Order: sequence, then structure tokens, then C-alpha cells
Amino acid sequence: MKQLIDAIKVTLAKEGFEGEKLVNQLKELRKYFIDNLNQPGYVRMIRLAYENIQVNGNYTFEYTEDDGAANLDYLLDLLSDYSNKYNKEELIEYRKMMEGEEWISPDQEWEGEDDYLNEEEEGPKA
Repeated sequence: MKQLIDAIKVTLAKEGFEGEKLVNQLKELRKYFIDNLNQPGYVRMIRLAYENIQVNGNYTFEYTEDDGAANLDYLLDLLSDYSNKYNKEELIEYRKMMEGEEWISPDQEWEGEDDYLNEEEEGPKA
């Protein structure tokens, strides 16, 4: 798996999103996950990633404030060590974002946070 991910990262760095090579490598990584690991959520994430590239000619999922290549690179980093406790948590959040579920990015405050913090300090409002 590490070799597959490393090859994808090299293609991403050298060729970007041009051509079919990157998409085909992501399909190969997805097949690896299907054949060797019982992780259907990660299989879905990989499929969503290459479908996004096919449709948009770029990777448009924005988990971080970086560009598409950096976001895809970050997803690959998380997948390369998917069993790590912290990566699992982040992959759950990443998947929610990819599937369009409501989520809050790690760098973003959620609306009403100040009210919630004040309520904790003062107790519930009557």
C-alpha cells in the first residue's frame, strides 16, 4: 500500500491532475483497499476523490485551506496510516466533508461557540 501511495504522490507532484494516470493510480489504490482491507469507508473516499478529479479536472475537496493537490496529498497521508487513532478520527471528519455532511473544519469556529462557552461559565440561561 505504501508503494502505491508513494507512486500517487510522485504523479501528483510531477503531473498534477493532467491525464488519466493519477485517476488510474487512485483506482488501483481503491482496489487494494477492497482486496486487502475491510475498510468500506476508505474505499468510498478514494472513489469520491478520483470521481471528483474526473469531473472537475482538479481535486476540489477543501479539507484544509491549501490547494487541491495539497488536500489530496493530505488525504493520502492519512490513508497511508489509516489505523492510527488520530488519523482515524481525522478520516471520519474528512469523509463527512466529502459526503457533504455538516462538519466544522479544525481551523474554523462553529457558529454560537461564544454563546456556548458563556453558558458553560454562567450556567444555562433561564
